[in-house]
Amino acid sequence: MKQITKKYVPALIGWIIVVAIALFAMPNVSQLVRDKGNITLPSYTESQKASKIEKKANGNKSVRTYTAVFNNNGDNKFTASQNRKITRKLNNLEDKNSLKIEKVMGPSDNAETKKQLIAEDKSTQLAQITVKNNGSVGPQVKELQRQLKTSGIKTYVTGSDALNDEFATVTEKGIQKTEVIAVIFIFIVLILVFRSPIVPLVSLLNVGVAFVTSLSIIMNLAQKFDFPISNFTQVFLVVVLFGIGTDYNILLYNYFKGALARGMSAVEAAHDAQRHGGRTILYSGLSVLIGFSVLSLAKFSFYQSAVGVAIGVLVLLAVLLTLNMFFMETLGAKMFWPSKVTAGRGKSRVWYGLSRAALAYPVVILAIIGVVAVPFLVNTSSTLNFNNADEVPDTYQAKKGYEVIQSHFSKGMSAPATVYIQDSSKMTTQAKLAAVDDLTQYLKQEPGVKTVASATQPGGNKIKSMYLKNQLLTITNGLNTSTKGLEKIKSGLNSASSKLQSANISGSTAQVQELANGTSELQSGAQQLSSGINQYTSGVSSVNSGLQSASSQMPTLTSGVSNLTSSSQQLSSGLSQLQTQVGSISSQASQLLALMQSTGQDTSTAAAEMSALQGSIGQLSSGSAAITSGMGQLQGQIPTLTSGMSTLASGTSTLNSTSSTLTSGGQSVASGATTVNSGVQQMNTQLKQMSSEVTELESGLSSANDGLDSIASGNKTMKTYLDGLRTSYVGDTFYLPKQTIKSSEFKPALDAYMDGNRKIAQITIVFKGDPNSETTSKQLKTIQTDMKARLKHGALKNAKVAVGGETSQNNDLRTLANGDFGRTALIMTIGIGIALIVVTESILQPMTIIGTLLLAYEVSLGITRIVSKFVLGDPMLSWNTPFFTFIMLMALGVDYSIFLMVRFKDETQPDLKDRMLNAATAIGAVVISAAIILSGTFAALMPSGVTTLIQVALGVIFGLIILVIILPLTLSSLISLTMWHEKRIHRVRKPKKNKKAKADTSSKDKPATD
Repeated sequence: MKQITKKYVPALIGWIIVVAIALFAMPNVSQLVRDKGNITLPSYTESQKASKIEKKANGNKSVRTYTAVFNNNGDNKFTASQNRKITRKLNNLEDKNSLKIEKVMGPSDNAETKKQLIAEDKSTQLAQITVKNNGSVGPQVKELQRQLKTSGIKTYVTGSDALNDEFATVTEKGIQKTEVIAVIFIFIVLILVFRSPIVPLVSLLNVGVAFVTSLSIIMNLAQKFDFPISNFTQVFLVVVLFGIGTDYNILLYNYFKGALARGMSAVEAAHDAQRHGGRTILYSGLSVLIGFSVLSLAKFSFYQSAVGVAIGVLVLLAVLLTLNMFFMETLGAKMFWPSKVTAGRGKSRVWYGLSRAALAYPVVILAIIGVVAVPFLVNTSSTLNFNNADEVPDTYQAKKGYEVIQSHFSKGMSAPATVYIQDSSKMTTQAKLAAVDDLTQYLKQEPGVKTVASATQPGGNKIKSMYLKNQLLTITNGLNTSTKGLEKIKSGLNSASSKLQSANISGSTAQVQELANGTSELQSGAQQLSSGINQYTSGVSSVNSGLQSASSQMPTLTSGVSNLTSSSQQLSSGLSQLQTQVGSISSQASQLLALMQSTGQDTSTAAAEMSALQGSIGQLSSGSAAITSGMGQLQGQIPTLTSGMSTLASGTSTLNSTSSTLTSGGQSVASGATTVNSGVQQMNTQLKQMSSEVTELESGLSSANDGLDSIASGNKTMKTYLDGLRTSYVGDTFYLPKQTIKSSEFKPALDAYMDGNRKIAQITIVFKGDPNSETTSKQLKTIQTDMKARLKHGALKNAKVAVGGETSQNNDLRTLANGDFGRTALIMTIGIGIALIVVTESILQPMTIIGTLLLAYEVSLGITRIVSKFVLGDPMLSWNTPFFTFIMLMALGVDYSIFLMVRFKDETQPDLKDRMLNAATAIGAVVISAAIILSGTFAALMPSGVTTLIQVALGVIFGLIILVIILPLTLSSLISLTMWHEKRIHRVRKPKKNKKAKADTSSKDKPATD
């Protein structure tokens, strides 16, 4: 005995060393789960492609974006003072500890951010804060909260990273509660089952060693080799190991107790328990091991994280079949102190009754099971909740901020989707910006979309000045103004033409001609006077004759001077009017030419006419100046003429007395007459030239008037065309000149929605509904398809396009989880089925067991959904509840099937019905006790407060209850139907006998029958 006992002493020492190493090498499990336990999606998914583009946009730096939420107490509008406080807090954010701020977008940055980040009721404001991903989320959130805390304002920091971190905290606290509750529950149940405090201690010690060792192995693998883990790895390792570990111990201790009751020694009893119970444990454990191990074939890393439980089961089997042996051999019957070891076996009346009914009425029992299960199967809904925020209690600050956003903004504002567009060249061109704007406008029309913001629409609305409709309206308004100006010019030209016609230039020219004729006569008379005076000097007679002649010419001279004076006055008045008209015409002509050039029309003809008109006006002005000068000279000579005539008159009166004076006067008269005649002839020549130019001016004014009519007609035609263009679909076209694109006014929009190289653009989509709902997920799928089709033939046809953000991640998660769940479930079912075939050496039995497990899963899931809706207030199951419920029921439920079928094989009765009835009766108590233990262990998940854990616990508990009820029914019905089928085949194949043989046989059998 001592030799056999010593065999397991090394096992004790070995496990002590293993546990010590495990504890010493145990990494920081909490931090490791936070760093590597988050759900990661494959690189080929849409959201991960978007993440890669986002990283490039941030200069290949990994960043996190948090949302700061400012809510006024009582939901009142913020005051101006409070707005300044918020702005000051955001502007004063500092890089402290692990907080490395990359960008802050606040509501007061510009008018566009104000539209997006301030709620309609003005009681809530948001700010987007981007920091480097170089530290843990928890410290970053706490530092932001500390710096942003504002007196009188509720301040929260939320976002997907903050919510995930809080979920990790909730799960961690839930695990701690689960461990304590599970240990206490198991301890109490084992005391009730074995009526001994030592058995629970030994059992928990064995399971504890397995848990610590396997947890250290899993976490070290995760730390050094990126072994897949999740937030649920540790908690399910706890419930599985403590649950099935206790179940296996109950089975093993029952065999051990029975062997002791039969008089075996402790060592022999332990060996017997190991041979019989250990075999069952090994079969069951390997089935569970296979079930969890095949999850490594899943594509989804979250599903792969359940493989860690397989490591735990493997370690558990090693502990139970080695370390357990040491305690059983060492303690013997003392292990069950203070109760006594008796030979009685536990019998289950429940399973006895169920098995007996199924053996007697298999078809009826199976029909009843089907009828009862149908309502739960029919009411099963496939809608699952993919919102991880629902897992976090409302007491956590990130969850509070999340709820404030959904209360004061659209629900989609809590998790906007971001479209990333990456092109090979800069996107700051007219064509590419127009394509971005077209896509922005197109996305607004998609179902379920509330707002869309981009570089061309940073506030979520069109900027009118960036579209042809507004620009064409400005042009047509200019054309209206131009037309009115042309009408004014035309009116001025008509007025000028009328004044020129009424000026009677030809009449003035005729008068000047008469004046010229008179001065010629005056010059002739003066010459004659001079000649007469010359003759006077030669003799008195000649003097008298000359005086006679001069006297006769005086009336003509007087008349000429009078006509000259009158003509000069008329000419002066005419020139004054003409100069006024010329100035008006010149001004109007200049306005006409400038206005025609400002309209941007084809002004070549009009310009030529205007040029000619201006030339004529110049010549007219020159002629007018000359005439004015001549008139000045004429008017200057008239006094001289008058003076000469006075001198002549005086000279004639004194002619007789002073011959020399007379001669001098005659010469003066001749000289004055010559001067007057020269000035008048020059004025006459210039006036004739001016008359010709005025005629040309009148012709030019007529041509200009016709040109203005053509321009006005062109303006009208152009306005009609542009009005039609503006009201058509072309009016909605985005257009920005190069200067505007490069302007400082447009730069903030580019900075907010493009990277520094301007090769990556972002478009933010805010949905109306919950971004994590199935409806929004379907809408996003439609958007992804439509968006790529929209860009296919435009300026961005070669660009990479992907949608990122929490909504996109949940959409990918939904697709991956639903698709991979079916694949993983099939792999797991096949693996368990193969293990059952090996254990039972049958095909029908594994098929029946698998069918029973699947039925239990479906019904339990339906019941869980009902309880969750009406008791927990959650109408939908969490997205991972079906997966965990399935793997737990399939992997753990198969244990009870193996317990029963191994016991069935061990029975020695020839009749199959008797063997099944005895096996069910004998093993029923163990299975029920194990189911209670396992149910209690999973029930320890409920106080965790995590919705998924609560729902999984309910699903497993309901599934175990269903299995405990229907497992003996289905397997017993199978045995009964199999026997009936074999008897039927036997009767069909039995050879026929003659009547005599029958008679002899019946006569021979009668005594035996009696």
